[in-house]
Amino acid sequence: MVDLRNDLNAIRIPVLVIGGGITGLSAALFLQQQGIPFLLVERHRTTAIQPKSRTIDVRAMELFRELGLSHTLRDAGKAMAQAWGILQGTTLVDALNNRASAAKAPPGGLGGLAQLQPWAAGSPESICRCTQDISEAVLFETAIQRGGDLRFNHELIRFTQTDQHVLAVIRNRENDQDLPVVADYLVAADGANSLVRTTLHASLTGAGTIANFLNIYFEADLADLVKGREFSQFLVREPEITGFLLSINNSTRWAFHSKFHPELGEGVSHYPEARLVALLKRLIGLPDLSIRILSVLPWPLAVRVAEEMQFGRIFLAGDAAHTMTPYAGKGANAGVQDVHNLAWKLRAVLLDGGDKRLLTTYQTERQSVGAFYARLSGEMAAPDGLVDEQKMVGQVANLLGLPNYVYTSEAISGKPVADQDVPYFTGQPGTRLPHQWLDETKQQSTLDWIQGRFILVVSGPLSTWDAITAQCTRETGLLLPVYSFADEQEMHSWQTLTSTITGDALLVRPDGFVGARLSSALSIAEIVQLLQKLGAVSE
Repeated sequence: MVDLRNDLNAIRIPVLVIGGGITGLSAALFLQQQGIPFLLVERHRTTAIQPKSRTIDVRAMELFRELGLSHTLRDAGKAMAQAWGILQGTTLVDALNNRASAAKAPPGGLGGLAQLQPWAAGSPESICRCTQDISEAVLFETAIQRGGDLRFNHELIRFTQTDQHVLAVIRNRENDQDLPVVADYLVAADGANSLVRTTLHASLTGAGTIANFLNIYFEADLADLVKGREFSQFLVREPEITGFLLSINNSTRWAFHSKFHPELGEGVSHYPEARLVALLKRLIGLPDLSIRILSVLPWPLAVRVAEEMQFGRIFLAGDAAHTMTPYAGKGANAGVQDVHNLAWKLRAVLLDGGDKRLLTTYQTERQSVGAFYARLSGEMAAPDGLVDEQKMVGQVANLLGLPNYVYTSEAISGKPVADQDVPYFTGQPGTRLPHQWLDETKQQSTLDWIQGRFILVVSGPLSTWDAITAQCTRETGLLLPVYSFADEQEMHSWQTLTSTITGDALLVRPDGFVGARLSSALSIAEIVQLLQKLGAVSE
């Protein structure tokens, strides 16, 4: 590849994002939040036209809340708000008629279930039902409105990297013009068939392809049939038809994932529209139903995990790093959380003069989380490739999406927490800052303090830390926002929750994870050293 660094026509940008799906679009928004210029390229003309993922989990909603988008996404997906429950039977009509009761969403979604309420109380957000075609459109429009450079119908052709740059050629598919790009870093959010991952020869583990399906997205007016009996999915296991029907809006839009066999030579061409319509009428149990096929997309039910997520100046994220089945509902959500973890670290290195060794903690912190959810998603597949409902029920606490894991890396200071203690929301180093409501109306949370910045949460009066933070600012230039509780009862609750005493403080990273627990007895030099270790200031 020709060296592009001296090409006067080259686009020069701190971060090049490959892929405009939900992971890439989230990366764009988090980079904007951190003030990092970027270029995003996506080979397709538009955002997703198929619904794909239908659930945004609790942690992803916390991150979208930080961007001011949680209410927008929840409202955009309101047609699916009642889509809960799994049915099984020979036809949808029979399954609905034999159903004991409607599966209305409990208050607060799954978090409203009694056995999950202790978990749900750990966040100001709850699961949101919103299909990926809708959520991607929301993220795209927001990124554009906030000044992002997003180029759809553009494709990565080739790339290489040096010690200082990533050099790439992007092709405008509208006019076949090639655009040279020189970037400091590249984020590969280009999906399960990632060109970047393949080119890098990344080592993969996992079960591989478990089964193959045709995603048949169609239109049929079933509003009267399902009214008051709304559901999430319908499983059918019959000799002539095996698959799962997903509700998209509980009215006119549906997606049936039909098992098929490319290993036996089957392809999309073997399923003309007439065959698909007949199959869907059989599935639903209404032979005279009017059906319009919107699109058909083959896809493999697969588990593949990249053993490495960083290759020099290139980072894998989302499906490019950990392809998983949809049964844990974590594919898109894990991608959102990947790029949120990465964005603030890129800022620390690119804008704040931090040591680039901080970037290695992206791999350390995120690879194991993605691998866990990928393996879990594969374990929830039954032998025939459909979801095992009993295994799903058994894992429901893990499926909420609360960040019930502990980061251990060089960007965390403090003794790692033993897993058996499970103190995920008690302010321990490596865990997400505990959520506590700040007002009686339950609108403002401690998580709302973060806003993509390093912050200090003080146990006791702010005055305890006034002189300390002022001195730190003089020595480092860092303006560290400091928060505490004005109400005595709130302070008591916080100290009980976090086992802190007056004078203690939590140093919270921009991703909301506790980087260290501090005491006002620490010297300024010790605090500055911690700030340097965590990437808040340069050494």
